[in-house]
Amino acid sequence: MKFEIPSWLSWYKKPEYRDIREYASHVSSGRRPLSPDRNSGGIPHRLQLERILANKTCSPMSLYDFYMYLKYIEYSAENLEFYVWFKNYEAAWNEKAAKERKGNGEPLTASQSASSTAPIKNSEGVVIDEKSIDVVDPEAAHETLNRISQLLSTTALCVASSGGACSISKPPSPNLVPPKPESTRTSAETFSSIAAPNSELSTVISLFLVPNSPKELNIPQSLREQALADLRREPRGDPAALKPVADHVYGLLRNCSHRNFVRLGVGNGTFETVCVATALGWALLVAGFVLTFCRSFVPFRGAHTRWEAWDAWPMWWLGMTLVLSGMRGSCFFLLLFSRRQRLPWERLEEEQEEDGGEDGELRLQGGLRENTKRKRGRGGIRGTIRRLMIFDRRVRVQERHLRILQRKIVCQSLAGGAIFATACVALFIWLPVWRETI
Repeated sequence: MKFEIPSWLSWYKKPEYRDIREYASHVSSGRRPLSPDRNSGGIPHRLQLERILANKTCSPMSLYDFYMYLKYIEYSAENLEFYVWFKNYEAAWNEKAAKERKGNGEPLTASQSASSTAPIKNSEGVVIDEKSIDVVDPEAAHETLNRISQLLSTTALCVASSGGACSISKPPSPNLVPPKPESTRTSAETFSSIAAPNSELSTVISLFLVPNSPKELNIPQSLREQALADLRREPRGDPAALKPVADHVYGLLRNCSHRNFVRLGVGNGTFETVCVATALGWALLVAGFVLTFCRSFVPFRGAHTRWEAWDAWPMWWLGMTLVLSGMRGSCFFLLLFSRRQRLPWERLEEEQEEDGGEDGELRLQGGLRENTKRKRGRGGIRGTIRRLMIFDRRVRVQERHLRILQRKIVCQSLAGGAIFATACVALFIWLPVWRETI
């Protein structure tokens, strides 16, 4: 029987960062496989991508948060948009086929699907030709992206309930595309009431698969050409032609984007807060050594007893605890109370509310990147200070399994700090600089 170290004893190391563009390019060129490497640690089982996509996790690890991360931090939201659309399109297609096999040829609507989230209606009788996929119809693209946006925004935000399960709470719409003018928008234009256009599959192809399309997927050229060829041979729009593309996109999400998302979730504070907490830890370590050397040689060597070396133990213990937490991208004080600072997209929402909503279009055009430049233009030092923990609003971590992971990091940091402090005291006690030598 193979002995395995208990999970609570294994030292936690957060996932390494992977650049999505570089990773996808290397996979497409064959420089590395799509399958995950052996270094797949750092992601607890309860925070796996499958649970996030099934909406079984809460903030800050919910599906909505994952979507906002891809949109505003990694700038690769098209992967999740296409994958969610495909899974719902596939579910609706399969239910329609099952119904037809029972002798009823009535097409299924999105609301009749048994999938975990309300699926987009299946396109029927789609004919894939060169004109339909090479030219993007702005109106059709707007409708399709709005449905995907609503699918993610209205069902993907999860909040903790009293029973420990997740319940759905409707967040603000992430606004994938600029809204249509009021004169052209119908009063019943919601996800549940808008009928999917017959050309939706062609619109999705023109948006995600055609080279140089608005949301072109970073997939191998051979995979793209094979999918387009299969769709041309299958006029009914069978989702099996798109399944290899969806599997490839899922691999990118699982092996790259999801790892980076977990890395961000473990890091519960802003960069400024983590740097300040880590710097405080190093300052305490230095202060502990200074205190010990002062006890050893001031006013002269042998003036103090060796037991006074324990005076520096609290400094070494707390200092190394802060450093070990900071090395994993977390602020120890926030970890201790299961708190976190606001995520970048949450901060952006509140900043826009403070500005009276006048910068809503800025969010659509440039997202956090342009908003950050604007804020720095107002005063970079003031903005940096506001992002520190003591001046920023703290939010409770709702995801229970993330709190468990954070408590594990706290305990390991405290234990590591205690071991380091005890080792330092044991080292200085044996030095012949005290009144009583050993």
